[in-house]
Amino acid sequence: MHQGQTDGARAATFARNLQGMVDLLAGGEKRPGERRIGLELERILIDADGRTVPFSGPRGVAALLEVMAEGRAEGERVVIDGRLMGLAYDIPTEKGAVGATVSLEPASQLEVSVGPSCSVEALYLAIRAFDAEVEAACRRLGLDARLVPRGYNPVVSDPSSLELIPKKRYADMDAYLSRRGRYARDMMRATASTQVSIDYTDEADAMRVMRCVTVLGPVLAFLFDNAPRFRGAPSPGMARSRIWRDMDPDRCGTVPGSLARNPDGLPAFTFERYARWVAGVKPILFTDAAHETRPTGDRTAADLMGDRVLAPSELMHLFSMVFPNVRLKGFVEVREMDSLPPRLAAACASLVAAAVYCPCLGARLSFDMDAVDENDVERARDDLEERGWDARPYGVPVADLAAELAAQARECAKTDFDRDSADLLADLWAGQRLPRDLAEAELDRYR
Repeated sequence: MHQGQTDGARAATFARNLQGMVDLLAGGEKRPGERRIGLELERILIDADGRTVPFSGPRGVAALLEVMAEGRAEGERVVIDGRLMGLAYDIPTEKGAVGATVSLEPASQLEVSVGPSCSVEALYLAIRAFDAEVEAACRRLGLDARLVPRGYNPVVSDPSSLELIPKKRYADMDAYLSRRGRYARDMMRATASTQVSIDYTDEADAMRVMRCVTVLGPVLAFLFDNAPRFRGAPSPGMARSRIWRDMDPDRCGTVPGSLARNPDGLPAFTFERYARWVAGVKPILFTDAAHETRPTGDRTAADLMGDRVLAPSELMHLFSMVFPNVRLKGFVEVREMDSLPPRLAAACASLVAAAVYCPCLGARLSFDMDAVDENDVERARDDLEERGWDARPYGVPVADLAAELAAQARECAKTDFDRDSADLLADLWAGQRLPRDLAEAELDRYR
């Protein structure tokens, strides 16, 4: 407790901050016609000799970022801890300009976040334009390397051998998480994901979307498994799913209570319950409004929220320090899928949008989504990890669920691009193939 503060004063300060967190989540509400989708794609830069490109060095990722930043306005350069760590700018496409944020994951996995946009095709075109920028910057740097879309670094057997970027946040996270789960270094240094962000109209809609993608989460993790190797050996399947399950249980997995239902059948979960869950987690580190970062030790977010009234950016930081499979941040973020080639990533985004924005999904699926609880979700994940295509999540053959989801995506498609996306996935899954089964040359066809 800060000196001079009473328990009552701390409780009042906490309550103000809790309401601030709820307000941030409510601030993401959109009118039905204004809902948009965002797409985040992480990939691993691997050179022609089969080595992961490190952050440092004359042809490292830091040097690559500097080349990409040449000629850009100061406001488009993202500087953290005194170093260039990313970019933020608009990418023009034939479907309109798309906002893009370029950042680095802990071992220099290159991440581009595009959108939000009403058009998944625009997101895809923006990623392709970004990829062209990376290729041009590599040529200028004399770096023979490519962005590899795999869920786990295919050329690494020991994740500890990979250099962490010089970002205080990641040093603190590495030290803390390594004491919490045996796969912390695998997660930070060797994994790469595809994430889809979905808008909501109000709190009830946010809870509906969160329930939908939480229930579908294990199925999405399986259908978009793209990690054929783990620590240099063939992967048993769903490697990222297994890694996240052996991380920090306090901040990962299914958000407790998120699938609860009231007696009337309506969602019992709320923005406040989500904020209270975040408040109960140890944030590991805290970045204040002056952009100063410090470790928080054994203090929970609630402890910090009792100290003083926090700025919106500080409250948003607390949201960013939890890593559930489905996360709220003023939108619903689906985090289950492995890194994918851009065309497959766009198809994934179209599929997720169709699942949550079209009202007929419940009638199409062969199980009652509203009857699923958190234990059912974990059992579905266990089954998929253990039996693959022979699994029956929620009592339904996974091949049938894949066909139902692809059919939903095609029925709800608004454009030829979205219809082609549904057909692409249907064709892949009809042969009981996953992205992980595709050779590198086949993956390239999905660029």
